[in-house]
Amino acid sequence: MTATGTSSSLLPALPPAPEVGRRNVLLVGTVFLIAAGTTLFGGLLAGYFSAREMVEAGGEVWPPDEVVIPNVPLFVGYLTLLMSSVTAQWSVSAINGRDRRTTYVAIGLTLVLGLAFVNALSFSWAALDIAAESSRFATTMFAVTVTHLLVVIAALVAFVVVGFRALGGQFSPANREPMVCAAAFWHFCAAIGLVIWYCIWFLEGGP
Repeated sequence: MTATGTSSSLLPALPPAPEVGRRNVLLVGTVFLIAAGTTLFGGLLAGYFSAREMVEAGGEVWPPDEVVIPNVPLFVGYLTLLMSSVTAQWSVSAINGRDRRTTYVAIGLTLVLGLAFVNALSFSWAALDIAAESSRFATTMFAVTVTHLLVVIAALVAFVVVGFRALGGQFSPANREPMVCAAAFWHFCAAIGLVIWYCIWFLEGGP
């Protein structure tokens, strides 16, 4: 009788195991996505430096003399993206503390700062006033920065989705993996942004 009662009492504890596995799929998928993104940008930057080396080996100037890099808006834009990484992590911390109001504020600030970066980068492109096919610098620069912008937009969409889920009260310290994954992807966008700013803008005469 005791053995039967003991075995039946263990049965309700079995279902949570698949639940943990499903949550881990999202986390593992995010890790693979970040790894793929790192490889993508590594290849794009390798192509950029390869084109730069070929142009300079031919005795040409890189970037062309007519290109005036808008250093200030670029610096402010990428600094804003770095700040948004802080607010993204703040949203995760707010969920851990069961502070729903702070979670909403942190998500909202992350979205606003992300949109501010998109605006700053678009303004910088307009200030450059060059066509993508005008030179190898322009072609490779746009290839890297446009791809990064698309990734940032994807991160914005992810934060909009988790934001609506947060408004619906679907997150808690025990169920926060979607927010953690969205924040991790956002950190990836910010980190890649800093690398791009250094490699393309700072090394070409930025502040």
